[in-house]
Amino acid sequence: MVVLKLICGIILLILGFVYLYRPKLIIKINLFAKEFLFNDTYILLHRKKIGVFFIVLSVIAIYMAWSCFIR
Repeated sequence: MVVLKLICGIILLILGFVYLYRPKLIIKINLFAKEFLFNDTYILLHRKKIGVFFIVLSVIAIYMAWSCFIR
């Protein structure tokens, strides 16, 4: 868990510096996100696959948390 927090902190630090010094890169990332991540047709066509993927991830996360509580 500590490693995950450290990785998230490093990613957020890098993102902060990118916002300050490379605004054109942020615009490119935003366009990529609009085109591929938040594309309505992709979501409508692949909603079952995406839904199952998130359910599997949540079951794994719940199992990992549950196993830590049992110890």
